[in-house]
Amino acid sequence: MTKYLSLLLGILPTAPLCAQWELNEADGYRLIVVTDRPDALYARGDEIRFIVTLEKDGAPVSGDRVAWCVTKDTWDPKTEGQVAMRDGKAVLGGNVLHEPGFFQCMARYATPQGTELHAMAGAAVDPEQIAPSMPEPKDFMSYWKREIKKQAKIPMNIRVTRVPYPEDPSVEMFDIQADCQAGNFSACYAYPKGAADKSLPALVTLNGAGVKSSRLYWAAYWAKDGLCVLDFNVHGLPNGRPDSYYRQLEDGELHNYFLFGRDDRNTMFFHEMIMRLLRAIDVITVQPQWDGENLIVQGCSQGGAQAIIAGALDPRVDLVCSEIPGMCDHTGMLVGRVSCWPKLVTNTPNGKPDPKRLEAARYYDLVNFARHVKVPTYVTVGMIDSVCPPTTVYAMFNQLPCDRHIQQLPLGHVQSGEGENNSRRAMQEFLRRKRE
Repeated sequence: MTKYLSLLLGILPTAPLCAQWELNEADGYRLIVVTDRPDALYARGDEIRFIVTLEKDGAPVSGDRVAWCVTKDTWDPKTEGQVAMRDGKAVLGGNVLHEPGFFQCMARYATPQGTELHAMAGAAVDPEQIAPSMPEPKDFMSYWKREIKKQAKIPMNIRVTRVPYPEDPSVEMFDIQADCQAGNFSACYAYPKGAADKSLPALVTLNGAGVKSSRLYWAAYWAKDGLCVLDFNVHGLPNGRPDSYYRQLEDGELHNYFLFGRDDRNTMFFHEMIMRLLRAIDVITVQPQWDGENLIVQGCSQGGAQAIIAGALDPRVDLVCSEIPGMCDHTGMLVGRVSCWPKLVTNTPNGKPDPKRLEAARYYDLVNFARHVKVPTYVTVGMIDSVCPPTTVYAMFNQLPCDRHIQQLPLGHVQSGEGENNSRRAMQEFLRRKRE
């Protein structure tokens, strides 16, 4: 079992999932926003003060004006204005929230050279008291149990093809194709060369939003740590095609795929995604290298959502690692709050939420899946994430009835080393306990 503990704590260089990097340093200037409490945690009714700092070549700037905007987690109420810097600082006070939630502050400054700098900070107000915006549908689990039974009648018909992987000769790599309710299932599978049958814990790695091949490099990366790893793409597309192939699909017939069929729970794109997710677990648990006992799911953003869903719907899952998950609290607008990616619910011309989309979205809302997760779950949340806002993530997290953990990150919607390390530490601890 000691090989299970070889999960490294190093940081893998990663790219942003969405363009939410903020340029806060250029032309010798540096713009910073922080809260007046280092942990950025407040109670309802507390005054939240954001401190803005502007420097030039390390020296404080005075007299220049900085624009600012404060929102309830990108939602109303919204206040904005400009403030003159004195000795490089300005304090934005008077921010009070009388309900559990988050404030976000964005500052903007244009340098004399014309570069616009942005800086952001988030403040949490009793976040573990944030409740879902709607109750769970009465037939939520019965609906999903019926869908799972439908797929169980479809033979997997697994096709496995060895894939050369010269980038790392210590790893065996395979392309896997199979059948599922959604049509084709497409994945890559990797494990350490020479692994014996029934010797490895299994890891299913889950993709963020986009149209892409299954990630050979990502499967290989985790396989080197003594795991058998399956990475699948949510569209069932063939793997290993040129980048232009996937770009053409993303710009064409799969453009905004995450909004397809959102008027009905049966036609929603995410129904296909969930069927492929559950088929991924079917596929990896029949691979001879799996130890038959340990199964972990890990993903970020759309993948973080899949991790929670897998933990709720499949009893074979033992550990859930969900980084900055999407699909949380789709109906936040009903209680005057922001909703999460992919904004499934829109308003009709009368200004009220579309009733069909509202109802369908509830069957794909992580706040409802979370209630059914019974295994240890590790979550990360970005304090200034405007794609998967922290209010929505906490609305989900607070419904978890299991052993649960959350790490707040002072980041936007980016796949970070900190988030990855949180998942890795969770896996390490889980496998250590298994050894004992």
